[in-house]
Amino acid sequence: MSESAGRAVLVTGAGSGIGRATAERLAKAGYRVFAGARQAHHLDELRALAGVEPLSLDVRDPARVADAVGRVRETGLPLAGLLQCAGVGGIGYLHTFTDEEVRNLFETNVFAVVRLTNACLPLLLESRGRVIVVGSQGGHVSMRFLGPYTMTKHALEAYIIALDEELSPHGVRAVLVDPGGVRTSIGEKSAASDRARFERANAPFRETARQVLEGMQDPLPEFDPSRPESPANRNPVPAEAVAGVLETQLTAADPPLRVIVGTTWEGTRIFRELARRMAQVNRSPQHRHARDELVAYLDAALRDGEPS
Repeated sequence: MSESAGRAVLVTGAGSGIGRATAERLAKAGYRVFAGARQAHHLDELRALAGVEPLSLDVRDPARVADAVGRVRETGLPLAGLLQCAGVGGIGYLHTFTDEEVRNLFETNVFAVVRLTNACLPLLLESRGRVIVVGSQGGHVSMRFLGPYTMTKHALEAYIIALDEELSPHGVRAVLVDPGGVRTSIGEKSAASDRARFERANAPFRETARQVLEGMQDPLPEFDPSRPESPANRNPVPAEAVAGVLETQLTAADPPLRVIVGTTWEGTRIFRELARRMAQVNRSPQHRHARDELVAYLDAALRDGEPS
């Protein structure tokens, strides 16, 4: 009998993208998959999948969360994992985001993750299950137009560190999976709001905003394998690739706290940013270290990070 037989997982954001690919993959692996989605047609599609029980779930709604977790509890199946794939995006100048838009980003990408984890905590402690959250490589970097979105992903970094420290002594592990570009519809869903934000940009940002709006009219360029990968020549990974990483972290004996997923240039960007951040901190008046000392810190971190 497989390790997954007779065990349940709860997957959020299962209507499309990474969540849907994860629900399908884990159902094929033998788990009883409780798949949360908001839209009726997505629930109908999930209902047609063997091993999947769709749940009408808006992660922003505490009552819906309580109902979903109650349904998992009443089956009596051990909860092997809570896989949180729900999320929203959005781009624009920081000053063009309304309070409501920023609140919705945090409500969906951060507060909902905390809410659902807390609701599932008794089940996870009982089964010594796992919390796996889909973050973003935006949790390591930020840039213009992506401020509020990357703020939410930075928040998840802090949350997962604290969560794993609190739960790991009790047999529950927390893992953050950070994808780069993924072939999903998240950009399409926010396109109208994105355009509206650039349209309401104030001076002196209007000219750049106009150029961005013109560029948004053009179709996204196809990946050219004859050229190096870059921000202008992106090669997003399929949602199924991220789902495979999520399954691996669900079953790994000693999973890492965080995993990045994506193309080579995206991974290199993260390492460069981490090095740049260390160099910036090292410019602090009372905390300057010689190069050999910084390298020693890296060597120690590499030793500590080796699997036992």
